[in-house]
Amino acid sequence: GARRATAGPPPAGTLALTGAGLPEISSDAGCYVFFTSGTTGRPKGVLGRRGGLAHFLQWEARTLALVPGDRVSLLTRLSFDVVLRDLLLPIVAGVTGCIPRNGLGAHEVPQWLAEAQVTVSHVVPSLAQAWLAAPAAQVPNTHLRHTLFAGEPLSGTLVARWREAFPNTAVHNLYGPTETTLAKFWAQVPVPAPDGIQCCGRPLPQTQVLVVDAQCNPLGANQLGEVAIQTAHRSLGYLDPNEPSAANFTEIGGTPSYLTGDLGFLDDAGQLHLRGRKDDQIKILGVRIEPVGVAAVLQSHPAVEHAAVVCLAHSDGSPYLVGYFTTRGDAGAVRRSLRPFMAERLPAAAVPSHFIALDALPTTPNGKLDRARLPPPALDESGGDAPTDALEQAIVDAMAKALGREAVGATDDFFALGGDSLIAGRLSVALKDGAGLHLAPAALLSAPSARDIAAHLRSADAAAPAPIPEAPRTLVFPLTPQQKRYLRTFCAGGNRNWCNMVAVFDLPDGTGSYDVRRALTEIGLRHQSLRLRFHPDDHGGVLQSIDPAPDFPVPMLDLRDVPQAELAARVEALRIAEAQTEIPVFREGPLFRASVLALPGDKRKLLWNVHHLVSDGTSQGILAAELGARLRGEPPGAVPTPLRDIAAWAQRPADSLHASRDYFRDLLTPPYAHRYLPQHVACEDPQRCHALEAVLPDIVRNAVRASARRFKCTPYALFVSAYFRLVAQLTGQDDVAIVTPLAGRAHPQVAPVIGDFINLVPMRLRELPSLSAAQLLAAVKEQIAAAASHQAWQFDEVLDDLGIPFDPDRNPLTGFSLNFMPQDSAAQLAQRHADRGYKLKYDVLFLVRDFTNATQVEIQYRAGVWARADVEAAFAAFCRQLEELSHV
Repeated sequence: GARRATAGPPPAGTLALTGAGLPEISSDAGCYVFFTSGTTGRPKGVLGRRGGLAHFLQWEARTLALVPGDRVSLLTRLSFDVVLRDLLLPIVAGVTGCIPRNGLGAHEVPQWLAEAQVTVSHVVPSLAQAWLAAPAAQVPNTHLRHTLFAGEPLSGTLVARWREAFPNTAVHNLYGPTETTLAKFWAQVPVPAPDGIQCCGRPLPQTQVLVVDAQCNPLGANQLGEVAIQTAHRSLGYLDPNEPSAANFTEIGGTPSYLTGDLGFLDDAGQLHLRGRKDDQIKILGVRIEPVGVAAVLQSHPAVEHAAVVCLAHSDGSPYLVGYFTTRGDAGAVRRSLRPFMAERLPAAAVPSHFIALDALPTTPNGKLDRARLPPPALDESGGDAPTDALEQAIVDAMAKALGREAVGATDDFFALGGDSLIAGRLSVALKDGAGLHLAPAALLSAPSARDIAAHLRSADAAAPAPIPEAPRTLVFPLTPQQKRYLRTFCAGGNRNWCNMVAVFDLPDGTGSYDVRRALTEIGLRHQSLRLRFHPDDHGGVLQSIDPAPDFPVPMLDLRDVPQAELAARVEALRIAEAQTEIPVFREGPLFRASVLALPGDKRKLLWNVHHLVSDGTSQGILAAELGARLRGEPPGAVPTPLRDIAAWAQRPADSLHASRDYFRDLLTPPYAHRYLPQHVACEDPQRCHALEAVLPDIVRNAVRASARRFKCTPYALFVSAYFRLVAQLTGQDDVAIVTPLAGRAHPQVAPVIGDFINLVPMRLRELPSLSAAQLLAAVKEQIAAAASHQAWQFDEVLDDLGIPFDPDRNPLTGFSLNFMPQDSAAQLAQRHADRGYKLKYDVLFLVRDFTNATQVEIQYRAGVWARADVEAAFAAFCRQLEELSHV
C-alpha cells in the first residue's frame, strides 16, 4: 500500500542541501509560541527558548532511562505546550513515537495504548479519569513503564486506580507553567500513593524554588506563600511587552525569577506542595483559565454594564464557571445572547455554564466584589420568559421533559438548548401523550420556542392530521410513492444486492430457531410489509399483495465449536455472504431471510437480511424491539396501521403538490451536471461496497454540538455543510448537488409501522468557494427546512420533470448522499475497515450515527473508486471542514 515517487535530477537553479551545513542557532533563540489565558480576555503569547526546551528533553530522556524499544504516545492536543514532550522526546531519545489514528475517542485510548504497546505516556489527570471508565481499562496493561502526569492536581485515588489498570508503570508528577518552559519540578509517586493531592517534588537541575510572601520575601519550611521559580531555562517572556502579567517576570535577591501565582509550601525535605492559586486562575479540562479574563469578555458585550465570573464546584468536585452581569436592557434577552457571544471569543472550557442577571454586583465595604453574596445558579434556571397561558405551560413542560432539563422558558430556543431531530420526536410524543397536542417535528425548524410552537398550534396549519381511512380489501393494491421511487431509482437495471439491508441482532441466550420463527410470524401478522408479494401489472408497473398465510423459515447455523479467537471473523464472513446474495423482488416467499447463529456459551444472534422495498432503517429498530419483546414473553402493543391503508392514503393527485414540484424544478434549474468519481482502483468488483467506520474526535464532536446550539440548528446542518465542501473538493466543482433521506413518518399512524417510508430529497449549492462559512450554514439551514416542507414530491418525479434518465448502475443526478441518524443509546466504537458484501449505487455515502456518547461516521464507497488511504484522507478532510465550520 505504500506510494512510491521516483526523484529525477533537480530543476536548474535549485539549491542542493548536501554539504551546505546547518546554521548555528543560539540556545537563547526563540523556538516556539504557545498561548495561555490572559487577565484582559486576550490570550498571552509565550515565546519559548531553544535552550530551555533542549534542557528539559535531555533531562527527561536521561531520567526515564529510555532504550530503543520504548514507545512514546502522542495524545496531547497541539494547542498545549506539553505536546512538545510527545513530539520531540522520541527524536531526542532515539525511541519510537506512536501517533494514534484520527478520531480516537477517550473510551478507545486504553485499548489503543495496549495495541500500540506504548511504554511512556504524558497524561492530564482529568483525561485519565475519562480513559479509566473504558471497558478496556479493566484489563491490566503491562506494557506501560512510565506515566507522567501534569497540568492539574494529581490525587492519590487516581494514582491507585491508574496502577490497577497499568500495574507495571512508574507514576511521575510534573509541575511547571508555560512561562518557565514545560515542567520544572518532578516527583516519582511512591507505592502506595499518599492520600490527597500528590507533592510536586524537587526542582530540575539548574532550577531553584522559593516560597515568598506578598513583598517577595522568602518564607521558611511549611509556610504557605506564592511559588517563585528561578531557572536559567525559562522562556523569553510574553510576545506583548505591555502584557500586564509581564510583571511576574521579576528579580528576587538579584536573581531573575518568575512569580507563578500558585500557592504552596516547601516541606522539611524541600519538596514542593501546591495549594491552589493566589488569584482566581483555575483549570477546566486541562485548560488554564483566568476568570478575570473571562469576565473581561463578558463585560465587552454591548448590553452588559458590569460583570464578574467565579468558579464553583459540582458535587463531584469538578469546576465550572458562573457569569454574573448587570444590564439596563431586557435581562432575559441579554442572557440568551451571552452564550453565543462568549463562544465566538473563548475556548469552550472558558464559556460559563450559567449566566445570572443581578440588579447590582455585591461589594464589600472597601468596594471589592463580595463573592459570598453572589447567588448560586438555581437548578431550574431558564433563560427564557415565563409561560403566559396554559398552552405555553404545557409546551414548556413537554420540552423540558424531552430535553431532560428541570425547566425551560417560553422563549428558549429548542436547538440552542441542544435539541435535535431525535429529541424533536420525543417532544412530539410528550405533547401528544401529555396534552393531546399534535406537533410535527419538522415544525420546530420554523417554530423553535414554546411561544412559537403555541402560535403554530393555534394556526389552521397545525391541526392534527385526519386518521388514515381503511382501504378496500382488494387482492392487489398500488405501491406507496416511496416504494415506487425505490423501484424506479434503485432497480432501474434490475434487482441488485444493493437492495439488501443486512443486520446482526442479539437474541436471548438459548433462543431456538422455532422461537424466532414463531415470533417473526406473529410480527408479520401485525406488520403487513413482512408479508408483501410484488407482481408486474399489464402496463409495465408493479402492484403488491399480502400473503395471508406466510411461511417464515428460520434455519440455525451452529457455531458453538468455533474458537473464540475466530468467532468474530466467522460471523462477519456469514454477514458478507448474506449481503452478496440478492433477495428477488418477484418471489413467492418473504422478502427477507433470517438465520439463528448458535454461539459458544449458549449465546445467540440473528442474521437478518431484508429487501429495502419492505423496510427502512427505522423499521430495523422497530423489528429488533418487537422481536426482543416477543422472545421475552412481553405482551404486544397496539396493532399498527395496515400498510394497505397507508398505501391507499398516500395516493395523492399531482395537482395537490404544485408547490413541492415547483421548488425542486427551481432548485435544479439551470440543469445540474454531476461529475462522478472515476474508477482508478483495480479490483474484481468495482461496484462492491467497502466502508470505513470512524469515530469523530471528541474535540470536533463537542465543537459541532456547541456550534449547533449557537446557530440554533441540529448538528445535521453542520454535517451537511461540511459534506458539501468535501464533495466540492473531491469533484473539483463549485456547483454541487447531494441527496439526503428524510424519514417520511410525519403522520403519527405511520411512525410505528415496519415498511419503507423514506423520502429521498436533493439539495444543491452553487458558487460554493465564494460562500463564507456563515453563508454556507445559512443556505444549508434554509434548504433543510425547504426539503422537509416539500418532500412529498418524490425523487423519481423530480427526475421525470428534469428529463434525467434512471441510470442502472449509479444513482441518478448525483453519486453523493449523507444520512444523519441520531441514536438514543450509547455505543463502544472503534475505527475499522469493512467489506459490506453488496454493491453500492452511490460513489460515496456518508452515514452519520450520533450516539449519546460518541459520533460514528461510516463512509461507504465503491471499491473501484478509493483505496483505504483515500477514504481515510476523506474522513480527515471532513473533520477539518467540521472544525472550521464550528468556529465561525
